[in-house]
Amino acid sequence: MPIDLKNVSFSYNTGTKLEKKALENVSMSIGRGEFVLIGGEIGSGKSTLIRHFNGLLKPTSGQVIVEGMQAHNRQVKTKVGILFQFPQNQLFSKTVYEDVAFGPSNIGIKDEELEKRVIKALDMAGVREELHKTSPFNLSGGEMRLAAIAGVLAMKPDYLVLDEPLSGLDPENQKSLILKLKKLHQEGISIIIVSHRISELLSFADRIFLMENGKITFDGRTEEYVNSLPSTLPQIAALMRELRLKGIDVRDDIFTVEDAFDEIIRVQKERMRQDS
Repeated sequence: MPIDLKNVSFSYNTGTKLEKKALENVSMSIGRGEFVLIGGEIGSGKSTLIRHFNGLLKPTSGQVIVEGMQAHNRQVKTKVGILFQFPQNQLFSKTVYEDVAFGPSNIGIKDEELEKRVIKALDMAGVREELHKTSPFNLSGGEMRLAAIAGVLAMKPDYLVLDEPLSGLDPENQKSLILKLKKLHQEGISIIIVSHRISELLSFADRIFLMENGKITFDGRTEEYVNSLPSTLPQIAALMRELRLKGIDVRDDIFTVEDAFDEIIRVQKERMRQDS
């Protein structure tokens, strides 16, 4: 069953002179197993939106239903794990291991079962074993983000929501994190990424939502997004389309240099096989 938002509106400081509408009549549905991108400029309402997915915020009007339950139901917090933009704000224990163990121990998981869950979460997130007993505040930015992801994964969520996960990471760490998220998705976890820069993630996404001024302005498959907004095509995607127009039988739904390289090699091998 999905995350369903039905006509959700939300305002900060309701009833005061500082009242500000952040969401306006938002309806959307995100199903199990999807890899979803939510894009939009800073201030478009993205971060406010995802805080409704597990009841951190309650809508001013409308409703949020997660797996058939109201989003403020306590069970929803175990189904929808959210990692915010600054992971250091979600880390607080003496060691990485203790930090990851905090969530499941707080819901009654103990002893051997707790240890297995923590180790599995750390492994899934790609946190190296030598860092398990390290203070989370001695980690690099990339390592800190992985530790925070492990803390969320330890709760065994069905949906993993990440707010600007690539922010502040160098290109190598960005690529490493994207590959880890892809692997988590392949293992059955729904991935929802919020970013004002979505081009790096297009090749992994099933669906795209775009937001502007608290409203959903686009909801569709990645291919539909690419076709409807050609001016925003990454250069690699434009190159692959140009090659296809010139008669080279490459896929044109490719958005990263690595995927383009692999596709060109594939086509070259196929040609060599046919010529032999």
